[in-house]
Amino acid sequence: MTSSLVGSEMCIRDSIHIDVNDVSFAYDNSRRVLENISLHVGEHESVGVIGANGAGKSTLLKLLVGLCMPATGEIRIEEVPVRKDTLSIIREKIGYVFQDSDSQLFMSTVREDVAFAPVNYGLPEDEVARRVDNALAMVNATHLADRPVYKLSGGEKKLVSIATILSMTPDIILMDEPTIALDPRNRRNLISVLNSFEHLKIIASHDLDFVRQVCSRVIFVSDGRIIYDGNPQNILDNEEYLIQNGL
Repeated sequence: MTSSLVGSEMCIRDSIHIDVNDVSFAYDNSRRVLENISLHVGEHESVGVIGANGAGKSTLLKLLVGLCMPATGEIRIEEVPVRKDTLSIIREKIGYVFQDSDSQLFMSTVREDVAFAPVNYGLPEDEVARRVDNALAMVNATHLADRPVYKLSGGEKKLVSIATILSMTPDIILMDEPTIALDPRNRRNLISVLNSFEHLKIIASHDLDFVRQVCSRVIFVSDGRIIYDGNPQNILDNEEYLIQNGL
C-alpha cells in the first residue's frame, strides 16, 4: 500500500527541501533499523512519521539532523549533503526538538536557554535579545521568559524547547513524540502553535489523532521500510491496516 504526494516538478521548485536517497542504517553490527529509505519532503509540508515501537521513526529524524550517519545512501538538506564536515551548516537549517524536554533545556532560566544557541553562534547581544523575544512570542510563551526552567510544567517545557530551536530561525523543524506527557490543554496549545508555522515540519508520533490534526502527509514506517507515503486520511482511517502493522 504505497502512495506518493511528491512529483518531480515540486523537487525542482522547492528551495527548502529534504532528499533521502536509498538510505540504510544499523546500530553497531545489529540488524538494520532502516532499509533502503528514499523520500522527498518539500517546502511548507507538514509530515507525520508513524509506526510501531522500534520501526525506525526516531532513527530517521536523527539521520536527518546528523546525530547518526547512514550506513549506505545519501541525505541532502537543501542540496547540502549530511556529513560530519557539514553538520554546522545542517544544524543552522534544521531545528530538532527532542522527545524529552529535559534533554534540551539545561540553563537556569527560559531566557538563557532560548538565547544559548544564538550566543554560541556569536550573534550580537541586541540580535540575540530580538531572537529570544520573537521565538517566545511564536510559541505564546513570552510570560515564561524569566521563569526558572525547573518550575515549568511539561507543556511549558515543550513550548520552550520549540522556542530554543526557533531562536536560530531554522527552515525545517523535526519533532520526536511531541505530545508525550502533555495534558489535553497543553496538547491543544501545541497543535495550535504548530499549525501556525509555515516551516517544513517532520513529526514522529504515536499520537495518530495529533498527526491527523497537524500533518498533511503521513509516512508509515514498518520494520525499517516505508510502507505508505501519502494522504493521512487514507491510512489513519484504515484500522485493519494499522493493526496489521503494529499500531
